[in-house]
This record gives sequence, C-alpha cells and structure tokens, in this order.
Amino acid sequence: MATIQLKRKTSSGTGPLTGTSGTVKQGEPLIDLNGGNLYIAKADKTASSSSPLAASDYIEFANKANTETLINSKISALKLKGASQFDVGTTAGKIPVIDSDGKLKSSIIPQIAITDTFVVASQAAMLALSTAQVGDVAVRTDVNKSFILKADGYSTLANWQELLTPTDKVQSVNGKTGAVTIGCSDIGAATTTQLSNHASSDIHLTTTQKTKIADSKNYLIISGASQTVATSTSSTDITNNCIIGGLKLYTKIDTSYIQPVVNAYLGIDKTKVLTPSSTIDGGTY
Repeated sequence: MATIQLKRKTSSGTGPLTGTSGTVKQGEPLIDLNGGNLYIAKADKTASSSSPLAASDYIEFANKANTETLINSKISALKLKGASQFDVGTTAGKIPVIDSDGKLKSSIIPQIAITDTFVVASQAAMLALSTAQVGDVAVRTDVNKSFILKADGYSTLANWQELLTPTDKVQSVNGKTGAVTIGCSDIGAATTTQLSNHASSDIHLTTTQKTKIADSKNYLIISGASQTVATSTSSTDITNNCIIGGLKLYTKIDTSYIQPVVNAYLGIDKTKVLTPSSTIDGGTY
C-alpha cells in the first residue's frame, strides 16, 4: 500500500510547490497555508531546470472563501447583473430585451394579432390609424376600396396595399355606366311600331307555313232557321235513332274574317222523310 505524504507550503506566495527544485509523489496532497487551497500531485515528479514543477502538475481544490471569490469574479466578468451589462440589441449575437410596453420588438417576434378592420373616410384617416398592425385592413368609403397594411409603418402610404376585387359585377351596359336605362335603339332591337307591324304581317313565315295557314279554315255548322243542332256522343245512338243519309251538308267560305270561316249548312233530305206533298199508297199525304 502506498504511503500518503502530506506537504505544507509555508513559504511566501500562494499556490502549490513549483520551480526547479522539489519532489512530489502521485496522489500526494499539498496544503497551501498561505492561499488556503489543497493540491494533489498528478504523478511522481522531481523538479529540474529542464522540467520544473508547475501548477499544471496538480489538481487544485479551492477552499470555501476562495470558491466564493472565484464565482463572484466570474459573475462580475460576465456582467450578470442586468440588461445594461449585456451586449443587447436586435442583430446577430445580441441579446434582445423587453421594451417599455412589456413586449419584444416586432422585428424579433412578429406581432401576432387577429386582423382588425377599420372603416375610414379618407386617405388621411387611413394613414392616422396608429393602432393598425401588419395584416389589418382599412375600408375607404371615399373611393369604395379596401387596403391592407403589408409592412410596419401605418403612416406611410406605400405600406398600404390595395386589395383587388374580382370583376363580379356588370361594369357597363352597351357602353353606359351608372343607373342605365336603355331603349330598343340602344341595342339594335326593333321598336314597338316595328314589332306591331311584324306581328300583323306574314313576313316572318316560310312559304310552307303561309300555305298551311291559307288552307286552314274555321268551321261553323248551321242548321235550319234556328241554327241549332242536336249532338250525340254515341255512334249507336246515331245508328238506332237517325235516318242514315238523311242529312245534306252545304259549305260556304266566309272571307270577311282574318281567318276565313267555313259555314256548314245542314238540311234534311226530303226524299228520306214524309212531307205534305208525299205520296203514300197512291195517295197524297
């Protein structure tokens, strides 16, 4: 088992035994009575002019007072006391600090906000929107347009981008804008007179259509002086109760109407019925 030897430094100065003279053993402790720290030799070594003992040959253990002094000196060197002690700023390698409003600068963390909409009556009013943030919208009633703030600086007109709207409404009617009222002549349409003349004319009909209309007739059945005709809905009724071939039909076209009317005259065939002059069994009825 190795023997632990304990050295004490009583010479002037602080720190471990260093220089061109002296010998230390590995693991050997050395107490610096002046500086108060404990040193442990890392390896066996005998000092010489070519290989003197140095502080790097020891592991240093500081006492309480020296440790506190060392920590305080490091804190002081790092200036860990407040923002004024740091290299603050908003560029690379700088430390950002909170502004007087309790927020980081928007250039560090962009403002996150729900888009607000402001209705204003002029450009001046839009440029005076001091609470407007990037993404907010100003609706201009003076020009019926909307603008969005695309960059910081609400008072700069160039920072307001006009929002384009789709062409979803009629811009003009036949070259007219506003409250448009048009007539037939504005769109090349026929006038009321022309339409009336056209309606009463057959110029819009084909030759075939004209022929069919010319050949069509309205029929009016007239019977005797009273001009009444009994009707039936049954063919059996006609067969059982009528004299087949007992009627004669005469037609006459009446052209006094726009659409010619065919008057059909019905009469009873005298040869099919008895009359005051009929002969029955050789006698007169």
